[in-house]
Amino acid sequence: MSPFDMLLFFFFILVTIKAATSCIDYWRDIDDELAEASAPHRTATRATLSRTVRTGRPSSVRVTPIKRVDAPARVYARSNNRQNNLKDKGAA
Repeated sequence: MSPFDMLLFFFFILVTIKAATSCIDYWRDIDDELAEASAPHRTATRATLSRTVRTGRPSSVRVTPIKRVDAPARVYARSNNRQNNLKDKGAA
C-alpha cells in the first residue's frame, strides 16, 4: 500500500470521525434545548380558576358512550383449494 493510499484512508477516517462527533453534538444540543423548554419555570406562580371563568367540566355533565345500533358485517375470506390447469382455462 502506497503512502498516498494510506493518507487517503486516513483522511476519510478523520472526516467520518468529525461527522459522527458533529452529529452527536447537534442532537445533544437539541435534547438540551427541549429539556429546557419542557422544564417548568420556578418563578411562575400557579394560576387558579376564578368563579367567573370556568374552564373545567361541571360535575352535572356526564359523558355517555355512543351505542352502535347495527354491528358491521364480518367478511370472511374463502380459500379456493381447487387448482385450474392452464389447458382448462384456454391458455395455449
